[in-house]
Order: sequence, then C-alpha cells, then structure tokens
Amino acid sequence: MKKLLLVSLLASCLAGCNSDSNDELTCSPFPMAIDIDKYVVTPGQNEANTALAYDAYIIKLGGAGKGVYSEGDEPDPNKEYADCPIPAVVLGSANTITVINIYSSADYNSELTAGTSLNSLFDIKEMYNSDFDYYSDGNYASVEDFASVFPTTAPIFIELKPNQAPEVESSHIFYIDISFANGKTFALETEEVQLF
Repeated sequence: MKKLLLVSLLASCLAGCNSDSNDELTCSPFPMAIDIDKYVVTPGQNEANTALAYDAYIIKLGGAGKGVYSEGDEPDPNKEYADCPIPAVVLGSANTITVINIYSSADYNSELTAGTSLNSLFDIKEMYNSDFDYYSDGNYASVEDFASVFPTTAPIFIELKPNQAPEVESSHIFYIDISFANGKTFALETEEVQLF
C-alpha cells in the first residue's frame, strides 16, 4: 500500500511537471519606457586619499523607476502571467529633462569658482536613450551643449568626464541638479575626489 501511494504521488508530480498549464498563461506586457524617479551616482574610481588625473575621473548617473506601458497594455495585477524571458533592450525615458547643472564644492580655476556652473567643463562620454547626439566629428558634446537643446528626452544613463585639469590639485565634491518638465527634481552629489 505504501509503495502504491508513493508511486501515485511520484506519478502525479511528474504529470504536473509535464502539464501544459503554463502554455495557457501569457507573458506579462513589457514596458515601453521608464518613468525615472531617481538617479544613482556610481562611486568614483579613486582610492581613498589618492589623487586622480582629471582625464581618468568619470561621473556615472543611472536612472531608475517604474515601467510605462501603452494604454490598454498594462499588466493586470489580478492575472497570473507565465515566466517569460525579458527582452534585452534598454528602455527609453518617459521624462523630459529641462535643467541640468553641475557645480563643485571648491574652485576649479580662477573663472570656475565654487558654486558656479561647470556645465562647460564636463563632456558627455556616453548617454543612453536621449534624443541628443553627444558625439560628432570625433568630439564629445559638453553638458552645456546638451542643456542648449532642452527640453528633450531625459537620459536613462549618462557618463560625464572633465575636459580640462583644475588650475591646481584640489579636492572636489561635485553636485548635479536635474529637473524634469513634470516637476521632479534630483539633487545629487559625488564622493569627494582629489583631482590634478
């Protein structure tokens, strides 16, 4: 009797594993864009108490948020969906950027003093899913160039790099203020870095 019960239990488990019940489930709708609700600053590449050459320093900003779906194609919270692979795509932003401003806690040089805009000092080395063409004829555009086309689609990811050395070796915390047309604002700051 115990053997029969064990065989019956094993047979039902195997039958359940081979059932086509998952075939009836559909994949969840995929978002068409991201509604950015925060940016994350990736920590700097320098070791503590180590000076870094300006052209080796990079600020990386990554956007995170919720998926935005086509009208009528939103996932139903009351429906069970099949486990489907997620397509390997980088989604665009559903947000419109209207302001970006970078400034430092210290003087960069005699003209770019603490608290003044450094948008002309930082070039865009990489950017995902914005309408802006940041690389042309072998040159990278500056943040100032990017700001000149606002309002435009907010980037999901942006990588910034100084295009000149500070006047003297100095310690900086960089602050980045970003605003969207819908009223969202982000006040970001980097780790302190010693640049030369």
